[in-house]
Amino acid sequence: MREYSILMIVCLLLYSCCDKDTCFAQKQPVRIIFDTDMLTDPEDVNALCLLHAFADRGEAEILACVANGHEHHRASGAVIDVVNTFYHRPDIPIGTYKGNYTNKRSTYTFVLRDRFPHDASDDDALIDALEIYRQILSQQPDNSVTIVSVGFLLNLHDPLNSKPDKVCDLDGKELVRKKVKELVVMGGKYPEGKEYNFYFGGVAASARYVVDYWPDEIPVIFSGNEIGDRIISGRNYKSQLPDCPLRVALENAYDAINNGRESWDQTAVIYAIRGKNWNGNEYWKTQSEGSVFIDCDGSSKWLSLPDKNQSYLIESMPPDSLAEMMEQLILQSINNALKK
Repeated sequence: MREYSILMIVCLLLYSCCDKDTCFAQKQPVRIIFDTDMLTDPEDVNALCLLHAFADRGEAEILACVANGHEHHRASGAVIDVVNTFYHRPDIPIGTYKGNYTNKRSTYTFVLRDRFPHDASDDDALIDALEIYRQILSQQPDNSVTIVSVGFLLNLHDPLNSKPDKVCDLDGKELVRKKVKELVVMGGKYPEGKEYNFYFGGVAASARYVVDYWPDEIPVIFSGNEIGDRIISGRNYKSQLPDCPLRVALENAYDAINNGRESWDQTAVIYAIRGKNWNGNEYWKTQSEGSVFIDCDGSSKWLSLPDKNQSYLIESMPPDSLAEMMEQLILQSINNALKK
């Protein structure tokens, strides 16, 4: 009885000495593959910085990053490496899409590539994203990897459709079924509408394939355009953000350093790490009965049937509160990175 009492006292002392955020952060970190269209929008840099902020807190482990689409300067992978290096994680594997796709001209990728330290080659010389997916997934425990897709679904089409190879004797669908815990997609508009990641430049066919052929056993959560549209983050960055890759990206695209930017991609990152609820706060509700249909033109619509293992986010927490939370996490992580 005395030993039991001592144990209870120790537990209470430990609980009282740590804040709730710290206690929650002691959970097993979420294993993440980050799939981004690091092309024209600085919001992708913002989302990657947010992912590193979660990693700094012990909430995430970044297994790999892959870039989808073709960026005119072939610098998408270099920008990913710039951010990873800034956060003192320079060895995270990086892959790029090798299929055919219309080039997009960026106003910030080459600036970050030429200004900040990194050792990544141009996109054409980096490892194929397909190979990264198969390598990383095959090395992970079963049912352990969360994929966060915040761009086109081009990179997910190829692994899902892949054949057994020297890396793994499973085909793509079997590999996903065995290793992936959850897929979180920033894409579409719900309950119906049209959104860039599902339609631009002929990517609709890949989006349809992934949504239609994704293994039913693995949950898919969609954060639609309507969610991030209302969350304007970074309005305080002009006065508070030090010189860093994020600030330079925001200064060179969409005048985001002055106006802030919609937070489409960050919402997918937050859900992937923290889910709907965290520390007593409800970030979102979800619609889970039904499934997404993607038309040939890339427009999305939520159907009541068939009922698949799919959901989409519905706003719960006020957008300004989510924006403030993201800003605080990112500012703290950037300042910490500069001190190391």
